[in-house]
Amino acid sequence: MSTKPESYSLLWPANYPPHPTSHLNPRAVNDLSLDNTLAAFDRNRPIQDNLRQIIFNLTTDPAVIRYRQAILADIDASPALFDAFSQVLPLINAIGAYRQSHDRRKLSLQEVAWRASELEYLLDSVTILQNAFTTVGPHHLKSAGLQGLYQLINQVAQSEPFQRLKKELPEILPKLRSNVSVTIGVNLDRELRPVEATLVSINKQKFDTAPLLDRLLGRRDKEFHGIAPIHKAPIDIYGASGSDGEYSRHGRNNPLLAPLFRDLANVLEKISKPISQALQHYVNLNGHFLSNLRRDISFYLAAIQLTHRLREQNLPLCQPEIVDSDLPVCEIDQSYNLNLAHHFMTTHPGAQIANRVIQNDIRLNQDGAIQILTGPNQGGKTTYTQMVGINQILAQAGLYVPGTAARITPVDNIYTHYPVEEELELATGRFGDEAQRLAEIFAAATPRSLILLNESLASTSPGESIYLAQDIVRILRRMGARAVFNTHLHELAASVDQLNRDTAGMSRIISMIASAQKTADHSGAIQRNYKIIPGPPLGHSYAKEIAQRYGISYEQLTDTLQNRGILGETDQD
Repeated sequence: MSTKPESYSLLWPANYPPHPTSHLNPRAVNDLSLDNTLAAFDRNRPIQDNLRQIIFNLTTDPAVIRYRQAILADIDASPALFDAFSQVLPLINAIGAYRQSHDRRKLSLQEVAWRASELEYLLDSVTILQNAFTTVGPHHLKSAGLQGLYQLINQVAQSEPFQRLKKELPEILPKLRSNVSVTIGVNLDRELRPVEATLVSINKQKFDTAPLLDRLLGRRDKEFHGIAPIHKAPIDIYGASGSDGEYSRHGRNNPLLAPLFRDLANVLEKISKPISQALQHYVNLNGHFLSNLRRDISFYLAAIQLTHRLREQNLPLCQPEIVDSDLPVCEIDQSYNLNLAHHFMTTHPGAQIANRVIQNDIRLNQDGAIQILTGPNQGGKTTYTQMVGINQILAQAGLYVPGTAARITPVDNIYTHYPVEEELELATGRFGDEAQRLAEIFAAATPRSLILLNESLASTSPGESIYLAQDIVRILRRMGARAVFNTHLHELAASVDQLNRDTAGMSRIISMIASAQKTADHSGAIQRNYKIIPGPPLGHSYAKEIAQRYGISYEQLTDTLQNRGILGETDQD
């Protein structure tokens, strides 16, 4: 069965309806530091822009996600395909550059040269891909996307025009590209000023500059050695002209150059005319279908390159099972924050950083779709919350997620509520701004949304905060959404049983604690392991430990002031 080349995509299944996506909420892009996530894939800005267009448009259809997952797995399993796509991408970019420049004003000679180059890129690209697919073997391809591309490449490669091109283009290109220089004759007047000029010959060899000593001694051993340095045109001779149509340099027209260039163009066009006629045989053969795939190929190559870097660090990656169900789930074993892993790899190049990247399980499911996460500052709460959002986005893009196993239901969007600087021009105050952003979330979120709250409602009094936070959590339960509420409100976490009992809803609320397990280093100081596990809040005991860590507990401050002579023995309570 034939496939229509121009509409083929490695991101969307064949004959798929208009692409169902949900553009990622802009605040989530900022709060989740997704620009750092893109940098983990590639530091190249154009590639990041390409990834942004794909990843930031959440794909909500499980069939589309699985289509991409299968393609990624095929490329990952086949070094031959990865190498072929890596070789072909620059050629496809060149074809794309031709298409973008097609409407620009060019001489017919340039059109011939562009067309010949496009056909050369097409010939090379199809040959490379066909060889790679042959090496892999069609029966080893499990993805419908690459099976279809294999079929499409074979259709093009076996067509009569392509077979003729394969035979004739190697003979055409030398004829077009062999003319590389011209000889110009210039007549001088009595004062040695150039007054007349003509084209003498078109050559198949470039001029170069003779060695300085030869020029000083007047020697000219080679026909194509000049007696002066080579001068290069500073501007496009076909694009820059004066008001009278002549070639202009620095605003002054040279009366000889413009006619010479026109004559040269006319001569070269006559030479290229037979080549142009030969290329007419391939008018229906073009690389447009490959050019349309360059974004897709760039996406998969960046994903595989990141996969290689993470595996070199012994950091796990897995292809998540996409769950098509009304019961939301996000379950990942031994997951980690990709941004943090990228940061360590960037700041410690060449070092093994696996032991510095903390792995945690994620369990957002029927047993606990709303997590109230408490723990100390710098205990891993924000890193965990961000990790949940990033992994959801990666999964819906069809990519691997950090972890050893995963089951994920697509969400229609991700909404975040992180602390921000007070927007003074709004004159609402910090709490007013928080409340307004929360209202915007609930004006857009649905039961299929993921909501990530980081220290929300921390700008008002503790009594008001707990009251308002309980209302927010009750609404989340009634909605049936997935959520992580990272907070210092231990009373909120302690009330989960009451909230579940008193509020009807599908999403069960559970308490999670950060850095619950502790170890002691050689000095006896407490070292947290940044683990996130289910459990009741540990209350204010964390504050005492933090105070001890920084030497500001009551006992430590008493010792400090006594040692300074500010407190005496009788000043103790």
